[in-house]
Amino acid sequence: MVKERTLRVLLVSDKVFYLRDYRTAFEKIESSSLDYSFAFTELEGYDKAIDFIKKMDASELFDVVCLQISNPFGIHSQDEDGSTVGMMLRHRFPDAIIILGANFSRTYNFWNLLKLIDPQAVIADDFDLVSELSIHLIKALKRPVYICPSIQVAILNHLTCKIDLDDFEQKLLYELSKGTRMAALPSILNMSISTIEKRKKRLKERFQVEGEDDRMLILKARESGAL
Repeated sequence: MVKERTLRVLLVSDKVFYLRDYRTAFEKIESSSLDYSFAFTELEGYDKAIDFIKKMDASELFDVVCLQISNPFGIHSQDEDGSTVGMMLRHRFPDAIIILGANFSRTYNFWNLLKLIDPQAVIADDFDLVSELSIHLIKALKRPVYICPSIQVAILNHLTCKIDLDDFEQKLLYELSKGTRMAALPSILNMSISTIEKRKKRLKERFQVEGEDDRMLILKARESGAL
């Protein structure tokens, strides 16, 4: 049986198992659908993806681009967190369906990432990728813009958050949520320990948290959609 069309798919991730899972999901769609067949190009590592985009022929196009990001945006350099690749992909393939994958429900500062890449679909990785990913991909292919349910919840929580945090406060909350020790924070945040302590105290006041334990602060920040 001849498929309706063959879509050229570019898979990009810094983790090889994500590439495998996405390819398996697309192949599952292909085996069960009369509408789609796929031709894959896989790139493991953002540096390899950047080099590929720079060197590729100007006439080469992709119909679907899947960018899976596992590193939190804003903590590493742009080349390491995938945002540079995402911006280059959007610029290079303006008409492609860009599917952005990551666990954004607890990831630092994903709003800027969405603005930079402007994806047609956003899929979290907080489910069984092997069994459920194909379901999300079908929805992304048929109904851009598609946002998976857990990301919808995260977006709603964020939009209804009444506490507006600056960039430093977001970074501080993120590091605390990872369990980073206070002694390590000055070198990470480029602030003195006394300034960090003062800002953390102010955060606790804003979230109405008492005591020295940071766990309740993180819990309140997550519940409010701020983290």
